[in-house]
Amino acid sequence: MRNFSGKAPTFVVWVISLVLFLIALLAQFGLVHMGAPIATWSWIIGFGLLLLACRIKGL
Repeated sequence: MRNFSGKAPTFVVWVISLVLFLIALLAQFGLVHMGAPIATWSWIIGFGLLLLACRIKGL
């Protein structure tokens, strides 16, 4: 990772990722009733979005 040129994600991307994580967390503990695929994919997409935002400048 010597040539790591990524930047911190923008606030909007961070908030979107946070909301997706909270949806997955609430579904895991049964506070929100939704399908298992939605809960699973919400944290996967949120984490992937954060990873991309750290690598792509301006995201």
